[in-house]
Amino acid sequence: MPGDWVLLNTFPLEYQAALLKAALDEEGIECFINNRRDSAYRFMGEVEVYVKNEDYVAARHIAEKLEL
Repeated sequence: MPGDWVLLNTFPLEYQAALLKAALDEEGIECFINNRRDSAYRFMGEVEVYVKNEDYVAARHIAEKLEL
């Protein structure tokens, strides 16, 4: 992963990350989801949302408004 991506948030459930990604996409903020959940044990691990470093502050405000 290139150095210009930073971790915005982690979630225990995939739908939470998908909701945040949809909100960020709507605002034109590029992001991606990294699913670190174990495929054998669906309840272990986390789902991470990454944004570009220059978008972090704006993305943080959007994430806080969603209250996920």
